[in-house]
Amino acid sequence: MLQHQNKSWWQQMIEHIISVILMVIMVLCAALALTILIVLVEEIVVFIEKGRLINTYTNVYGNAVGVIGWNFLIIFFIVAYWSLLDVFYPRVPKGKYDVKQYLDLNED
Repeated sequence: MLQHQNKSWWQQMIEHIISVILMVIMVLCAALALTILIVLVEEIVVFIEKGRLINTYTNVYGNAVGVIGWNFLIIFFIVAYWSLLDVFYPRVPKGKYDVKQYLDLNED
């Protein structure tokens, strides 16, 4: 028997809300980690080439927050889109995967 059949609709809704919150937190963590990685790679490359750290994020244009913010937003939406595709579009075409092997069909 499926798990959802034993729960009321509000318990299912709470589970869905918690799942969405956890997914958003994980996507935020992934976007933050990838943004930090990009900034560090830029710093390391310039340090190897020029022998000093770059001052890009506190430059004369004053767009430090903008540069990092746009990097973060772009990465966030790419990771979120990828996560949503992974959740809502299965890799196996419909009807090609035997779901019965995971269902408890023994009604004892």
